[in-house]
Amino acid sequence: MKTYNIKYENYEALKLFISHNDIIKHDNILVQIFSGIDQKEFIEEVIRNLIALIPQCKIIGATTDGEILNNKILNKECLISISIFEKTQIKTLMIKEKISDFDKGVKIARKLISQDTKVLISFADVSIDGQDFLDGVNSINRNMIVSGGIAGKSNYLDKTYVFTENGVEEDAVVVAALESNALFVNTASSFKWIPIGREHKITEANGRIIKSIDHLSAQEFYNKYIHPNSSEEIVHTRYQFPLMIKRNNNYVGRPVLSYLNDTEILISSRIETGEKIRIGFGDLNSILKGSAEIYKNMIQYPGESLFIYSCSARKHFLKKMALDELVPLDDYSQASGFYTFGEFNYINNENTFYTETVAMLLLSEDIKARIKVNIDDKDNSNYVDAEYSTLYKFLITTGEELNQLNLTLEEKVDEKTKELEKKYHTDELTGLKNRSKLLIDLSGKKYDKLAIIDIKSFNDINDFYGNTIGDLVLKDFSKFLDSYCDQNGLNSYRVYSDIFAIVDNQKSKDEFIDTIKALQKIIHNQCLLYEEGNIYLVVTMGLALREESLFEKAEMALHYAKKNKKMFQIYNETLNMYKAIKENIVWTKRIKEAISDNRIVPFFQPIVNNRSGTICKYEALIRMLGENGEIITPYYFLDIAKKAGLYKELTIIMLDKIFEATNKTNCEISINLDIQDIESQEIRELIVEKLEKANNPKKFVFEIVESEGIEDFDEVEKFIREIKKYGSKIAIDDFGTGYSNFNYLMKLNVDYIKIDGSIIKNIHRDKSAEVITKTIVAFANELGIETVAEFVAEEEIYSKISELNVDYSQGYYFSEPKVSTY
Repeated sequence: MKTYNIKYENYEALKLFISHNDIIKHDNILVQIFSGIDQKEFIEEVIRNLIALIPQCKIIGATTDGEILNNKILNKECLISISIFEKTQIKTLMIKEKISDFDKGVKIARKLISQDTKVLISFADVSIDGQDFLDGVNSINRNMIVSGGIAGKSNYLDKTYVFTENGVEEDAVVVAALESNALFVNTASSFKWIPIGREHKITEANGRIIKSIDHLSAQEFYNKYIHPNSSEEIVHTRYQFPLMIKRNNNYVGRPVLSYLNDTEILISSRIETGEKIRIGFGDLNSILKGSAEIYKNMIQYPGESLFIYSCSARKHFLKKMALDELVPLDDYSQASGFYTFGEFNYINNENTFYTETVAMLLLSEDIKARIKVNIDDKDNSNYVDAEYSTLYKFLITTGEELNQLNLTLEEKVDEKTKELEKKYHTDELTGLKNRSKLLIDLSGKKYDKLAIIDIKSFNDINDFYGNTIGDLVLKDFSKFLDSYCDQNGLNSYRVYSDIFAIVDNQKSKDEFIDTIKALQKIIHNQCLLYEEGNIYLVVTMGLALREESLFEKAEMALHYAKKNKKMFQIYNETLNMYKAIKENIVWTKRIKEAISDNRIVPFFQPIVNNRSGTICKYEALIRMLGENGEIITPYYFLDIAKKAGLYKELTIIMLDKIFEATNKTNCEISINLDIQDIESQEIRELIVEKLEKANNPKKFVFEIVESEGIEDFDEVEKFIREIKKYGSKIAIDDFGTGYSNFNYLMKLNVDYIKIDGSIIKNIHRDKSAEVITKTIVAFANELGIETVAEFVAEEEIYSKISELNVDYSQGYYFSEPKVSTY
C-alpha cells in the first residue's frame, strides 16, 4: 500500500496530482478528507471532484480543529489523504438514523464486520457520544479495532460534519472497513495526564452534564480545586486540569467544556451517577515524552502509512509545543491526520473513548516495511524548567500517597460497614438473619416463596417456665430450623419474638409446600427436654408463593389460619377479607409516605354567585399526590386514614396549608370539618389559633360534614359560638341526606346550607328533587340562610337551580378543583 497526501486547492491541481501519481489505475482506494473548512458546500465540491477523478474510490472524512501533514500542523486547510491498497477491500457506511449512539455502533458492527475485517476507521459528529458508540461496537465484537475520533472544529460555534462518497451530514457516524488477510494493523496512543488528589464521587449526572460531585454542585466542586475566576478562564485550565473518570481501573480524561447555568458543567461524553473521578494534571515533559515513545514502538511493526488522530484539547494545552509531537516525522513519512474532539483508542483489548490523547493507526500490506521516523535515542528534552518538573514529580508522589491512603480508609470503612450491616441484620438472641434482612432480600426479588411460622401459645411457655427457659426454647428452635433449612436448600430468619420465616427460590411450588408441611410434622412430633420439664411446640404456618408483596401476603395467610383455627394456610385471592386487609395496608403505607413527602395538598373549587355569575368563594378539598404526580381523591384514602389513626394528622396539614394559601386571596374559603374534628380539643384550639393570626378571619367558612351524624349538639354549638367571635361562618354540608332536617337548622346558628349533590344532579329531570330543593330554599330564606347547590355539572342543572333561586352553585360545569385559587 501507499498513501499520498495533498492540500486541496482546486480541481485542476487535484487532477494534476492524481495523474502524476498514476492513482486512477488502482482498484482499492481509500480517501480520507480532513477539512478545516467547515462549509458544507465546499466539502461537497471536494467530494464531487474526487469522484469525478477517481470514480472507484471510497471516501470518509470529518471537519477538524487542525490538520496534520507529516511534521506540520495546518489550520483551516483541506487535507486529502489517498491510500492505495493492493490486497485490501474497502467498504464505507454512514449511519444517520435517529437511533441511540449505542445502536449506531451495533448497526455498524453488524453491517461491516466480517471474518476478514481488520480495522474500522470511523469519524463521528460532535453530537455523538463516543463511548456509547464504541460500547455498541464492543457489544458485537470486542476484538475489532476501531480507530478515528469525533469531528473537530476551530471555533466552539462552528458546525461539524462527517462524510462519505455518498454525502455530507451532521449528527452522523461514518466508517471505512478494511478487509484483508494481508493487512497489518497496529495502534498506539498516549495520554500521560495523571490523576492527583483523592477520589470523588459523581452524585448527580445526566448524559454529558455533571450536576453534583460529592454532593457539591459541579461548578462549586471544580472552583474549589481549580479556582477559575471566570468562564473564560476555564478555557485555559480545563485542558491542564481535566476530570479523570475511573473506568475498568483506568482513568480516562474528560476536560470541562463549559459551565451551564450556575451549578452544572458540560464534558465531552456521558458520565453516570455513582462513577468515581479524580482531578487530572498535565505535565508538558511527560506528555511529549509519552508521544515520543509511540514512535519508538511503531518502528518495530510493519508500517507503510501512518494516521494520527490527536485531541484538540491536547493541541491547545501544548500550544507551540504541539509541533514537538510531530518532530520525528518528515516529508517522507506518509503521515496525515487531524485534531479531534475525542479519539477512539483500542486499549487492553477493548475500544475506549478518550480525550486529550494522541492516537495513531499504522497500516501496511508489507510485513517488512517500516514507517520513516527520525528518533534521537538521547533523551535530553526538557520542555519546562526544573522547578516545574520538580512540582510535577511532587504531585505524582503525594497524589498517589494521598489516593492510597484514601483507598485504605475506604477499605476500612467498607469493612466496618459490612461488620455493622451484619450486626444490624442478625438477630442477637438466635443468630439467625432478622426481619430487616428478610425485607431487604424480598425487596430485591431474591426469593419467590415464603413461609411464616408462628409458635402457638409461646406466651404460655414464658409465663409458666419463665423468660430464661423461653429464650432457650427460641435458641433451640432456631438451631433446629437453621439445620433443617441447610439440609433442604432453604434459608431461615427470625422475624420477631416467636415468629420465624423460611424462603426459597429453587424448588417448585409443590416441592416447597411438601418441605414446609414435613417441617411442621417434625416440629409437632418433637419434644424439647429441659430440667423444668418436657416442652412440645405447635406451630401455625402461612405461605405465599410467587406473589407480589410476598411478606404481606404470607402474613395475611398466617392471620387467616390463626383466626380460623387452621394450622396451615396458603395465600390465594379468594381470601376476600384479606384482599381488603392488603388494600388497607398498602393505602396506609401510601398515606404515611404522602405525609412524610409533603404530598397532602389542598385543591380549591370555585363557588359561583348565581345572580352575578361570578366566582365569589372557594371550597378547599383534600387531595393526595401520588409518587408520579397523579391526583388522588379522598374517596380512596380518607376512610382508611380514619381507621389507621392518621385522620387528625391530615386535618392539621390541611389547616396549615389552607390558612397559608388563603393569605393570597380575599375570597371566602370553605373548610370541611368532620364531627370528630369538632370533638377534638387539639383541632379546635388550632383553628382558634389560626383565626387569631389570620389577616381576615371573616373570609373563612367551616363546613360541617354530617355523614356520621351529630350526637353531642352542645360541643357543636360551643364550637360555632367560638369561631363566630372572629366573624367566621358556618355551613352545613350535604343537606337533605343523613341526619339533616329543618329542626337542626334552628338549633345550629348556620350561614349556609349546601344542598346535597345527590339531589342536585337529577334536578333537571326529577320532579321530586325539584320539590325538595324548593322547600329547602324557601325554609332557608325564612331563616336568612343562603343556599349552595353542589354537583352542578351541566348547563341544564345550572339553569334549573337559578330558576329556583338557589344563591350559589358549585361543580364541574364551572371548574374542577385546582391546586390554586388564582
